[in-house]
Amino acid sequence: MKKDEQIRMLLHPEKYEDELLNQMLDGLDIPVPDAEEALVRITNSRQRGWYVIAASIFGILMLSGVAYAAINHFIMVDEKPEVAMTERKPDIEKVEKTYGAEMTPTKKAPVVFNNVELQQIMQYVAEGYNVKVEFRNKTACTIRFYLQWEADDTLQEIIDKINHFDKVHLTFNEGTIVIQ
Repeated sequence: MKKDEQIRMLLHPEKYEDELLNQMLDGLDIPVPDAEEALVRITNSRQRGWYVIAASIFGILMLSGVAYAAINHFIMVDEKPEVAMTERKPDIEKVEKTYGAEMTPTKKAPVVFNNVELQQIMQYVAEGYNVKVEFRNKTACTIRFYLQWEADDTLQEIIDKINHFDKVHLTFNEGTIVIQ
């Protein structure tokens, strides 16, 4: 049988009798691969060793990353304050140790808050300028900021610096800074 006719028979078997189809299939010589031989060839391959090593390293790196992320997540959850602003003093020592600047508004060197919560920054500003702070937006308490407070900055300049961020809005009214 010609190949063209065999292809037609395979594409449209309904047009041919069963006897003709069986005759065509008997005439085909289809080699069957030896599964055991293929398995031996794959397991004895030298490249397989590199795949195992690469997969092991990748697995170790992934597990390390997941463990690091889990540890950091639980540490960060423990650090979130659940107390009112008046009950907690800001973590000034951390900024002092990091930057070596004394944290007083009368000092000529700038005060730098790096990754410090807004609640701590505003408590320090309130003490320095003798004003009150009212948080109407409770989620704004835990937002972390980078803020550089120059010694000659006025209270309004500090409020303007913080208002450049999209997540908070500060207003000053009758001796009280309101965070919305």
